[in-house]
Amino acid sequence: MLDLSVIIVSWNTRQLLQECLESLYRHTKGITFEVFVVDNNSSDGSPEMVSTLFPRVNVIANDYNAGFSKANNQAIRVSKGRYVALLNPDTLLTEDVFSPLILYADRHDKIGAIGPKIFCGDGKTIQYSCAKKLPNLYSAFCSASGLRSRSKIFDGVHMSYWDHESSRYVEAICGACMVVRKIAIDAVGLMDENQFMYGDEIDWCKRFADSGWRIYYYADASIIHYGGESSKQVMQEANFQFLRARRYYFRKHHGELYAFAYSVQIGLFSLIKYIWTLLFRGKNTRNREIMENHMSLVKWVLKNTMGR
Repeated sequence: MLDLSVIIVSWNTRQLLQECLESLYRHTKGITFEVFVVDNNSSDGSPEMVSTLFPRVNVIANDYNAGFSKANNQAIRVSKGRYVALLNPDTLLTEDVFSPLILYADRHDKIGAIGPKIFCGDGKTIQYSCAKKLPNLYSAFCSASGLRSRSKIFDGVHMSYWDHESSRYVEAICGACMVVRKIAIDAVGLMDENQFMYGDEIDWCKRFADSGWRIYYYADASIIHYGGESSKQVMQEANFQFLRARRYYFRKHHGELYAFAYSVQIGLFSLIKYIWTLLFRGKNTRNREIMENHMSLVKWVLKNTMGR
């Protein structure tokens, strides 16, 4: 059995995907591994590029955009590694990140998932989402109300009051780069395909923990993540998808009333921000765009609050 199966889900990120694969093969040492690229119907020639430049890679080319969870599951089902790594195409390895993660997990058999420190594109700024808490209504309130941006003490999910320089057990890690024990997947199940994108790994981490597995943040290995390169192409829809995924998570793990309260919270604060901008800020082009964004969230909440 191989040590690791690396799975990269791509959608129109050809150049970044090429750089990611080059860095993966350049830096990964001391383990046996296979690589899958699951392409979600890219129009930029990504599958052809992979087949030509990286013939060792297993390419699964979908004829539609299957989303993040379903695409990962396609590869997980045929993977042969003791561990499965989810890796975003907009990441870059600057060191051997997977060998130390696997070595540490091998020494601690209760770890179901483990993730490294993740830097922004500058290679210096840590993305605090690499080690975080599970979301709840309080953290959603801090984000929607703007408190999160005012003080680190209100950034409960990403724990930005902690510098993320030390390794520790956490509630969740980032799906941009996470290594999961295959027997943990066998016990808990594949990723939830009801989620198209966003929150997929949060749900998985919650299910691992509920089944007795632990989640570990390993700060002594790192990777660069440019972040959101696919979602930037459809930004407004990506924002709605994030809200949809978060509401689905709350409904699944906390019940319908909890999810309803989340939706009301988002709609209420969006309405307040719309009115504030209307009354107290100038009506220039930028502020009109801000108002339109707030109102679009209000309308989306009204339309989808009772949706599934």
